[in-house]
Amino acid sequence: MRRVTLGIAAATAMLGAATVPDGGFAQSAAEACAEIAGTPDAGAPVSREALNTYFSTLGTARPHCEAAVIGAEPDADAMFHLAVIMQREGVHERALEVFGMAGEAGVAAAHTKLGDYYNFGIGPVREDHKRAVAEYQKAVDGGDIPAMSTLAIMYQLGRGVRQDFDRMLELLTDSADAGYHFSQFRLAELYMNPRSVPGRLARKLDLPDPIKAAELYEKAAAQGSAEAEAALKAFYEGDGVFDDPEVRLKWVQSAAEKGDAQAMNELGFMYEQGDGVDYDPVRAAELYIAALETGDLRVDELRGTVNGYTPRWDRETALNFQTILQERGLYTGALDAMIGRGTLGAAAQLAQQ
Repeated sequence: MRRVTLGIAAATAMLGAATVPDGGFAQSAAEACAEIAGTPDAGAPVSREALNTYFSTLGTARPHCEAAVIGAEPDADAMFHLAVIMQREGVHERALEVFGMAGEAGVAAAHTKLGDYYNFGIGPVREDHKRAVAEYQKAVDGGDIPAMSTLAIMYQLGRGVRQDFDRMLELLTDSADAGYHFSQFRLAELYMNPRSVPGRLARKLDLPDPIKAAELYEKAAAQGSAEAEAALKAFYEGDGVFDDPEVRLKWVQSAAEKGDAQAMNELGFMYEQGDGVDYDPVRAAELYIAALETGDLRVDELRGTVNGYTPRWDRETALNFQTILQERGLYTGALDAMIGRGTLGAAAQLAQQ
């Protein structure tokens, strides 16, 4: 980490400090500041409650952080925390100066904060998207995870940089893999609805991908992300999520592959009806049998409905269903495609084995 020398006069003027502690006291203050305020973080909070807690914690750490920046070698992390407080209080000119010093001292998150100033035109700063991108890139080079997410958005929008969806996806994925809840949520949204990316990229990634989306929603929700929790709730309740036939099919296929009886039954019905998949009576019958074999599906739950009504069995599907039961030694009747008591009784025996 690069050291930035902050003169005593400058430090006391910046903080309004009346006295200058000795080196040992400053070191202790830096340790107390770090223990209370934690590692510099420019990421979005997971909730309003988390944001309030964050600023309350900074308030507690403030006197220690102030003492830690006075002297020949001010603590870089403490400078970052103080700059955040200054920004919160609307002292933007001073916050910019201190973020700059913290960035020069090697605090990558400080560059993210500077990027935000130029990206959104905060306080007296006018929007300068190229400058914002430059600051975000410095933060990324320094290992700041939230900066990856914001820079990804810049590439997606072509804001201060040439539009590049591949670079956007790379940065967003890296940030999500590193555990940043905001990137996990945004990436999940992209997996569910790829309309915001070029078709060739969506095809390359085989989007939409509800399985990956659900995994990302769960990761973000586990960290306390309120928007991820809401999205996950809607996802599992099917609140408009599966209106897209392609999304529904991929989700059902994934669940069926994992041995979920309801999913196998639903997928079997889709093959029987040719709904969203090619008509395949053999596969439909096999899935019905597999669903019953789990013991988690009753015979009266087999198949599904169309417009609220249960349609008659497709003849070829029924024949294949009876044939499999006959091969298992459970059905002794005629292979007539008539699914009556004899066939259903055999199916019930299968479900109870």
